[in-house]
Amino acid sequence: MQQPGSSLHLTLSGSGHPALAATAKTLLSPLLPVLLCRAKADGAETAGRLFSDIVQAAGDAILCVDEAGHIVLFNAQAERIFGYAAADILGKPLELLLPQQMRGAHRQRVVAFSRGAAQAKPMGRRPEVFGQRRDGTLFPADISIAKTESETGLLMTAIVRDLSRLRQTELALLARERELEEIIDRMPFGIVIAEEATGRILLANGAFEEITGEAMEAIKGAQASAFFTGLAPHSLAVEPLWSQSAFQGIEVEVRRRSGAPAKSLVSTVRLTYQGKKAVLFGCNDLTAQLETLAKLRQSQAKLKRAQFIARIGDWEWALGSGQVTWSEEAYRILNRQQAKQTLQPNDFLECVHPADRPLVQSAFTEARLHLAPLSVQCRLAPGDEESSPESIRYIRLEGRLENDARGLPVKWVGTVQDITEEAQINQELVEARNKALAASRTKTRFLANMSHELRTPLNAIIGFSEIIAHDIFHGDMNKYREYAGDILRSGHHLLELVNDVLDSSRVEAGQIKLKEELIDVRSMAEDSIRMVRERADQKELKITLQAEGTLPALYADHRLCKQILLNLLTNAIKFTPEGRRIGLDIEPLTCGRLCLAVWDQGIGIGAKDMKRILQPFEQAETSLCRQNEGVGLGLSLCKSFAELHGAAFRIESTPQKGTRAYVTFPPERTAAPGAPLMDNTSLLAI
Repeated sequence: MQQPGSSLHLTLSGSGHPALAATAKTLLSPLLPVLLCRAKADGAETAGRLFSDIVQAAGDAILCVDEAGHIVLFNAQAERIFGYAAADILGKPLELLLPQQMRGAHRQRVVAFSRGAAQAKPMGRRPEVFGQRRDGTLFPADISIAKTESETGLLMTAIVRDLSRLRQTELALLARERELEEIIDRMPFGIVIAEEATGRILLANGAFEEITGEAMEAIKGAQASAFFTGLAPHSLAVEPLWSQSAFQGIEVEVRRRSGAPAKSLVSTVRLTYQGKKAVLFGCNDLTAQLETLAKLRQSQAKLKRAQFIARIGDWEWALGSGQVTWSEEAYRILNRQQAKQTLQPNDFLECVHPADRPLVQSAFTEARLHLAPLSVQCRLAPGDEESSPESIRYIRLEGRLENDARGLPVKWVGTVQDITEEAQINQELVEARNKALAASRTKTRFLANMSHELRTPLNAIIGFSEIIAHDIFHGDMNKYREYAGDILRSGHHLLELVNDVLDSSRVEAGQIKLKEELIDVRSMAEDSIRMVRERADQKELKITLQAEGTLPALYADHRLCKQILLNLLTNAIKFTPEGRRIGLDIEPLTCGRLCLAVWDQGIGIGAKDMKRILQPFEQAETSLCRQNEGVGLGLSLCKSFAELHGAAFRIESTPQKGTRAYVTFPPERTAAPGAPLMDNTSLLAI
């Protein structure tokens, strides 16, 4: 009978195609009782239709060949596997379905099989063979062959199973594991993969071999508990800590062959390896760094984490399909959710900071063009809550191209590492280096200024002393008195320089103790102006004191407060051109505060110099500054002395118009005349 749309012709009785009936007995012998019962009940035609349906619905290719080697049966699955329609292949030689190089050997095997007594071998017990599709491509296959005597002669029936997808899956898994092993072996820290169910070590890298001092042969196959303290033998699944999906940064002792345990920083992650549930241990050996870490623990905590906590994910980019796969750790580093967000090339670029995207694209292009390893460092795009520069995260992307058998690149494989802390530490090192260079330049300027400042008065002292000692003017006492006055002024100048340097050193060392007393602020101000008036008169500068009404008493160190006023007034005289004005204003403020302000109509201070001049040994970069004596300690000491009293020190200045320096004492430092002062106990412990 002929079933519409089918190439099968079958009856189980004597009519129809006897070869197919014989084939049915061979292939479907377990179903023959059912078919025969159906044949008796419904007739041979119904049974034949049932057999035809079974053959057509089979998941494997079924084909039958006669004694001449021509195909007489070709089911629907065979059409799908080989690419031929049954109508096109029936009656054609079987060799069309075999690779050219296998046809000769196939003929010999068919002759031997047809003449021998051997019966069909079940699938999986025959060597793997290859079939050839209509388009010429080959595919791996498993095959079972049976021979059957029919009314028309010997028939051979084959069941063919396409193994292409199975082999592709196996190869992909094998390649993935090899890539993982290569990446693990390149890691600078120890890595171990242990089977979860048994605790047996499946893989370890060279770094772990160095940590333990054991040979690789002794590590593989051993229990993880033999090396990591705190592990129960035989299973990792029951460990409450180690069986977590992942954790990072726990200090663990790793047993060594020498007997002395190695302190290591251990992280773990659960994964599947060699088809088994496993736990990956990553451990950084801390033994060599313990002494250094003890010294730097407080000041360089970030550096410690950057050196000993490695956050690394892996990725693979197939160039043909453009498909990119990322590990779970890579998703975490890039701040993406693996279950909800894809990370294809364009998606990854969206993770990169917009300013760094051209750099990343260029790095990939250059690496692919020159078939060179990829290594690029970039910033991640800030999230919704990451807008400040401190919140920007950095990653390092590394990878290499893998080629196919023809040497053509087929995919990228690589790693992505969070190096935020390393980048921040590098930035801090750059800033520290810049500060060190600035300090070196400041020291050089200080030494140059000090040599000049010391040499000038010393030359005067020595020169005038020699004149007096050798009686150059033959007893002219007027001259000698004048020179003695010059010697005295030079000596006082030297003493001021030395005192400034000593005060600066004591402030930096925290060795200045306040000698507090009640101070008449007006009297102190008048005294200070009196001491600098001669210098002001030499430049024809007018000094004014503005202090109206009754002023409160000031509870402070008289010497230091007077030194603040003298330094500020001296600076005002130095940097104010001849014929202009300077002044000192004393003003009680609200809430009991007291403000002392020294102002001038001088050259002023530029914005770029404002912060710098408050540092020791710093001066503004102007020609007038270089013409005047001084080592750059005056303003720095004013600020330090004010802060010792809990007072605020600030400067306002406009270039070419003048400067105002304010010292504002807190209310606990002042009191109305005759009123008791507030408790200053907290200010004495300095």
